[in-house]
Amino acid sequence: MGALGGMDASEDLRAQRFLRITAVAVGSLAYWRLLFWGSSWSPRLFTTWFFFPTDPLPQLIFLLAAALVYRRREFLRSAMRSRGSPALAALPLLAGSSLFAWGHYVDALDLVLVSFLLVSISVALLWFGVRFARALAIPWIVLAFAFSAPAVVTNQAFYVLRLSTAAHATALLQFVGIPVLQEGNLIIGANVIAQVVDTCSGFRSMQILTLVAIFFVGWFPARRLRQVLLVILAPAFAYLFNLVRVCVTTVAPASEFSTAHAVQGLMVFFGAIICMILTDRVLGRLLPARPQVDRAARLSEVEQELQSEVEPESSAGAEPGSQPEVEAESSAEAEQEQQLEVEPESSADAEPESAAPLRGSAGSKGRLGAASLAALAVAMLGVSIWMPRWNAPESERFIPARLPAELDGWTKAEKVDVDRGFLWTVHFRKPNYWNYERNGDEVSVFIGYDDHSNRGRSLLSRKNALPGRGWEVEERSSVSLESVEARVERVVARSQSARVLTYHWYEGADGLASETLRALLASDQSPFRRSQPARVIRVAIALGSTPLARQEGEAKLRAFASSLVTALRE
Repeated sequence: MGALGGMDASEDLRAQRFLRITAVAVGSLAYWRLLFWGSSWSPRLFTTWFFFPTDPLPQLIFLLAAALVYRRREFLRSAMRSRGSPALAALPLLAGSSLFAWGHYVDALDLVLVSFLLVSISVALLWFGVRFARALAIPWIVLAFAFSAPAVVTNQAFYVLRLSTAAHATALLQFVGIPVLQEGNLIIGANVIAQVVDTCSGFRSMQILTLVAIFFVGWFPARRLRQVLLVILAPAFAYLFNLVRVCVTTVAPASEFSTAHAVQGLMVFFGAIICMILTDRVLGRLLPARPQVDRAARLSEVEQELQSEVEPESSAGAEPGSQPEVEAESSAEAEQEQQLEVEPESSADAEPESAAPLRGSAGSKGRLGAASLAALAVAMLGVSIWMPRWNAPESERFIPARLPAELDGWTKAEKVDVDRGFLWTVHFRKPNYWNYERNGDEVSVFIGYDDHSNRGRSLLSRKNALPGRGWEVEERSSVSLESVEARVERVVARSQSARVLTYHWYEGADGLASETLRALLASDQSPFRRSQPARVIRVAIALGSTPLARQEGEAKLRAFASSLVTALRE
């Protein structure tokens, strides 16, 4: 320690620079698994990426973010002369390092990606301050697109978007004179019935075009309002072009375009990009840029502004330009340490010895901080290589509940096929779907299971309220049932001239917010997992047209649901 304390300024700066370079290099190696994260390489890799939001292509996102960093290299080099903000860096560093260890333990590389974002933000704030971190904001936002949204979230978005797409496509076709009508997620024409499934909802194209818009405004700087408007309009362009795709598929279902889904996705994507570029030109005329200045002159102004933030006031006897120039290879830490060595408002006749204690103190703190980050980087690298992964204990064989042959006078009649084309991204294990009959009445029972083991699946969806495709929801409310502790949703839906009343509820699953949090943190792929599977139960009955018939139907369904719950528990 004595030898370190006796370092002169140049040796101290070289030591800090070495420790910082070591921390960055070792820290980068700690995230090596991210380079191999994502879908396995196959001929269908890009087509699935265009349609399925749960199939990311992180390597492409990484390249886009790296290109933006390279694009901003001159400004970042100048911004390195800013003063660091250790207070702002503490929280993201703690959260990022904790997520890093947790992500490796539960083998969730998306959490490791979030860790990389938080750690890099904290390092940028610690060493170079807010100005430097703000310059990296757009690359960080681009990196966040490599994170896959949990299925419990995308299930909700898909349901809303597919109904919206069907309604707007129907309205657009009717506007141009083509007779069609909408039934839930179906578009019914004279010779065709088109179903809007999850991949046709426009969710993925909106996501990709928003990413492209953010990259575009990061690559071509413009006025802030122009950039914000372009990013806001990007998902709208994607949605409109997706509507056109759905309309063409409905009008000409047998055409080559309608059957080539990959071609459809690419045409929607590139058409929306062209529209976005043209809109940017229009915004450029409506919101003209401020007078352009030479890039070198602008960087010089930025450097002077940054220098003024950290330089103390010059003494009365010092001549302008008398300060020695800093070598081109010296970075932010050199100038920062030089400024810490000199007291503001120091006089011309101050003794050189008075700066020695400050020089030693600042140098020790700088070396300590750099050494601490280097040690943390080494620890993270060790975690990424040697930390064991959590293995789920071998569980008992999953046995779904068996529906009784008779239930309070109702007799099991026939098994019903699950409409997987309607459910699409909502997956169940060993679903049970049966009709029961009694005195000419018919009640259907559906039970689906999820064992919580796959974060890419979730049974929480508003689709579970409907028997299948082509149903329009008329009423949606909550109802209390005997022996059912969970929240029961009551839905009245119609399809052409038929109406149906359904009750459905979830067992072994939490609410939307709690399930989202558990999916984000991979809680069910850890020692905090839930051993019992979740299940959704839906009972349904046809409703008569008169008020009295509807009341009788609801009373029968309530009694049947109570008997079913009792039978399942026994």
